[in-house]
Amino acid sequence: MKRRTFLITTTAALAAASIPVARYYSNGKKNYPPLIMPEELGNFCEEKVIREIGDQYRKQVPQESEKAKLQQILLTDDAGKLTAVSDNAAIAALLDKKIQDDFNSSRILVLSGWVISVTEARQCALFSLT
Repeated sequence: MKRRTFLITTTAALAAASIPVARYYSNGKKNYPPLIMPEELGNFCEEKVIREIGDQYRKQVPQESEKAKLQQILLTDDAGKLTAVSDNAAIAALLDKKIQDDFNSSRILVLSGWVISVTEARQCALFSLT
């Protein structure tokens, strides 16, 4: 075998083998809709922790312990306009704005040792119901 053929074959084999390895090291992280998974918190916490945060929030705020109520609160902007559940880009933008507003207005909670916004807590609560 010529050296060039060997190098090309070896490089191709390594590239093909790296795809499953990359998937393995991504920790099997699932892609959830932005409505139920807080983006920043989802980068740091496992699903189990997010469920615990959601459960704690639902215990602290029992009037927001139903899925429909949480969805309505999360999907409604400051003007009272409801965002479509199917528009993930609009939902992500709305939730980012709400989270930023929560931190700017000191609407924060400490749940399971995490300092999070009320909006993130509501997302965790919704996640815990799914």
